[in-house]
Amino acid sequence: MSTEYDPKLQALFRQAASEFDHQEFTRRVMARIDRDRRVTMVLWSMIGVIALVAVALIAVPLTSAVAFASQFLPASLVEIESDWLQKLLSPINSVAAAIAIGALLLRKFYRRIFR
Repeated sequence: MSTEYDPKLQALFRQAASEFDHQEFTRRVMARIDRDRRVTMVLWSMIGVIALVAVALIAVPLTSAVAFASQFLPASLVEIESDWLQKLLSPINSVAAAIAIGALLLRKFYRRIFR
């Protein structure tokens, strides 16, 4: 084993032995935290403004689509002459029911393949 010491290691030990300014360190850390907090607040504010603009732009087409769907989805698939039979089968004799059944079958198919 050598009795010589590494100069870089000695410099690290000398630096560690020096006095540490706790108040300056705390001040720098708090300044960095405050800056990061301000940046975060500005970014979230910008995201909020962009979301409000997006909602304002999408509101009219979305309302139109919902109105169209509310008129289209309850339409009967098969015309039934009897009034009581038509009322009895109305939950499954509609476009909405066909879409729901299709979605359930697609989900089952997806689970069977990928699980």
